[in-house]
Amino acid sequence: MPFGLKSVLLGGCCCLVFWAGCGDVPVPTALEVQSWTFQDTSGLWRTADVPGSIHTDLLVHNLLPNPFADQSELDVQWVENRDWTYRTVLHSPPDDGEWALEFAGLDTYAEVEVNGVGVLSANNMHRTWRIPEADLSLAGYDTLVVRLLSPIRMGQAALDGSPWPVPASNEAKPIGRQTSAVTRKAMYHYGWDWGPRLATSGIWKPVRWVRTDLELPPFRLMVESADTAMANCRVRWERPVSDITARLQKDGQDVAMQWVRIDSVTHQFTVAHPDLWWPNGMGDQPLYQLLLSGSDGQRANWRFGIRTLAWNRAPDAHGHAMQCVVNGVPVQARGANVIPPDFFPVRAETRWRRVIEDAVAAHMNMVRLWGGAHYGDERLYDLCDEWGILVWQDFMNACAMVPGDAAWRANFLAEAEQQVRRLRNRTSLAIWAGNNESEKAWRDWGWQDMYGLHGADSAAVARAYQVVFEAALPELVARLEGGEYQPSSPHHLDLEQPKASGDQHDWGVWFGKTGFEYYTDEAGRFASEFGLQSLPDRRTLQEVGVQDWTDATLQFRQRCTMDWLEPGFDGWDMMRHYAAMYFADPEAVDVANWTGGDRLAAWTYMSQLTQAEGLRQAVERHRCSQGRTSGSLYWQLDDVWPTVSWSTVDHAGRWKLAHHAVRHANQPVRIVPDRSASSWMALNAGPDPVRGTLTWAHLSLTGDTLTSGQRALDVSAFSEARLSFMPWSQEALCAWSWRNETGQIVDEGIFFPRPVSQVDWPASSVRVEPTGDGVMLKTGAPTAGVWLRAEHAGRFEDNGFLLLPHCPKRLRFLDPDGAPADPGLVRVTHFAEVQSALKPSI
Repeated sequence: MPFGLKSVLLGGCCCLVFWAGCGDVPVPTALEVQSWTFQDTSGLWRTADVPGSIHTDLLVHNLLPNPFADQSELDVQWVENRDWTYRTVLHSPPDDGEWALEFAGLDTYAEVEVNGVGVLSANNMHRTWRIPEADLSLAGYDTLVVRLLSPIRMGQAALDGSPWPVPASNEAKPIGRQTSAVTRKAMYHYGWDWGPRLATSGIWKPVRWVRTDLELPPFRLMVESADTAMANCRVRWERPVSDITARLQKDGQDVAMQWVRIDSVTHQFTVAHPDLWWPNGMGDQPLYQLLLSGSDGQRANWRFGIRTLAWNRAPDAHGHAMQCVVNGVPVQARGANVIPPDFFPVRAETRWRRVIEDAVAAHMNMVRLWGGAHYGDERLYDLCDEWGILVWQDFMNACAMVPGDAAWRANFLAEAEQQVRRLRNRTSLAIWAGNNESEKAWRDWGWQDMYGLHGADSAAVARAYQVVFEAALPELVARLEGGEYQPSSPHHLDLEQPKASGDQHDWGVWFGKTGFEYYTDEAGRFASEFGLQSLPDRRTLQEVGVQDWTDATLQFRQRCTMDWLEPGFDGWDMMRHYAAMYFADPEAVDVANWTGGDRLAAWTYMSQLTQAEGLRQAVERHRCSQGRTSGSLYWQLDDVWPTVSWSTVDHAGRWKLAHHAVRHANQPVRIVPDRSASSWMALNAGPDPVRGTLTWAHLSLTGDTLTSGQRALDVSAFSEARLSFMPWSQEALCAWSWRNETGQIVDEGIFFPRPVSQVDWPASSVRVEPTGDGVMLKTGAPTAGVWLRAEHAGRFEDNGFLLLPHCPKRLRFLDPDGAPADPGLVRVTHFAEVQSALKPSI
């Protein structure tokens, strides 16, 4: 029988039991250890949640203010400086078989005791720890204690023992007290420019007994070649095996396969006429089940998609390519960077589904799991496998160098080995990067002067980095057949020409104050970061105590400082810079004469419109680069807490206008303006040819038709076409509709090449007609930046768009579960209202 699970009661302790089939007799393979307590500051023992953290346990018992509300982050900093103790009664596993006590995640420094005897010293949040039952002196009813030591105290001791400073400039502490670089813990816990400092401790993953004698050795499953006729697959074991039998299933039905033993560590199998797995938008994501059985009852069951994946880094006209290739087809990566969707991992696990749903809804096919966080749980990768989201996986190190001692290096490499083994067979896994921005930071951020690292010290720090990321880690990934690896993100083959190879973190827009044409003029080979800040939905801010623009809590959330531009310059100033360039300075709006709301509403509207336009242009410019830029992963999709940040979906799950914009820009089948050539591109990233008719019209700013046309337009699968026949105008709106042979609209849109701020938009009013599950919108003149706000929870199918006269727009309203719903009272704001309320000067 395949795996199942059941709850049983063992000695009064409720445990989760995973069953493996062994003939007709179910065999337990994992028993979860539960009923934990923790000791509070008064010495009282209280119930604890495992998995969890000390912060979330203190919150449950009202011993801590909500660190997300108001400025309570400052009031809970004491937690990081204390040790914390957890305990439970440990019941022995069944007598049959060989068992080990497994700690899937301890954050971070932990001393584990059984009956007062030390059995484990852990020092890495990202590792799993096992203790064989044979190494434990158990009486059948035993006390298990986990003492979590202050990560700050332990980290400071490690830092003080280093012969040189270890740079970690993103940590919110002064030099000499930045301990994140020497501690194997999620680095965002120490503060970032989009998140709080909450250096928590906890048992953040399950503790359980696992039956080790029923485990097969680790193996690498590789699809070596595949097309619609035949797939050739290989299973390579890390230890010799014998008498392994295999079955292949799809949708619960057996699939014919040829299973052949090549030698003691290798099996091969073939599948005739396989259903291939494709990234989202390029095809379907069928998944097979490989069920493996050993002669002594060992079992393994792995779900996978049949696909090939490689990276093209060959020389080309622009330097060296960097493009993912799936099933022989080049992939234009469209996606975003993701961070944990809640600060506390136990709460983030329940939110990952929403994050990936939002990625799929925005037509993404890749996400980057950023290296300053923690590796995802199994469900996250399951979702990516199921929905066709390729994963760019950073190893966990960000904006920091590394210690040079052998113990730290061994700890990090043990973590990496576990994670590569865990993730290497994932169909969605596309690439590993050694770290986030550490290579670039050492080269460009002035750390040598900032940290006083010169001469021998500078050489030693550089050498410690190179040993890990340029020698040991690539060797480890290659030995374990983990897939594509690069030492850092960004990383280039030629430092003198960084745009000609590798990936880029394109921050000329934002940190460089350049205009959006930067995304064309400075295009690299793969944009793995770029972005703009905006405010979240007002309700998201209200939920943490923000009522208006002047609230100290809101100002407290702005963590992006740029003193190198000018003293005191921060994210608010940069948002004003870009809003004024493309829309309007929110401080220039006379809110007393504006119908859209107060100063906070002006900031929210202008910042979200600007972010939407910037990300839309970036993605469209990348897609029109004719092979130069093969990936667009903006920073960032989600938030760890309610804040002002670069996210396109706020912490409460409310879409900003930018998420609607990237949804349009990412559409697999799309007409896209090529601003660099003043022409149009028809893009078809899908698996089927599109044959049909393109209709277009140029309109004046009063809504009158100036020119129009119609032309047959056929675009093959996975290809693009330049539309030389479709005229371009700098002064007119262009509206188009592309219909296929059956008359179905495959794409439609409206485009105006000039910044909205440069146009005197006609006065107009938008009529809202309820439809029961949404609205019908009508206007008498071209209306830019239509912003809809609903009374009820949910979102409209589209928002932040340009509405034309004589073109009613019907929009459904979707509740938080994605079902059509009544939006309630709908408030409409548009940009002409802002223009009419602008102060003469500011």
